[in-house]
Amino acid sequence: MIFGFIKKLFKYYVDKFVQWLRMQKFNLELDNEIKEFHENWLKENEKEKPKIKEVGKFGEDGWSISIGDVDKDE
Repeated sequence: MIFGFIKKLFKYYVDKFVQWLRMQKFNLELDNEIKEFHENWLKENEKEKPKIKEVGKFGEDGWSISIGDVDKDE
């Protein structure tokens, strides 16, 4: 009787451990897929990033930041 209880208890904790390992593997695979998706998405949209051009120093008259179409030379 006691051996049956110990066997069931051992099986329960082994099942819990296996379930935890599967969840860790699933989370790792999901994180890797998300990271890969973001890297691919950033590569595709890299040319569409806005260019930032600062003119003057903060606090001076005429200070501004331009986002969008900015000359590549400047």
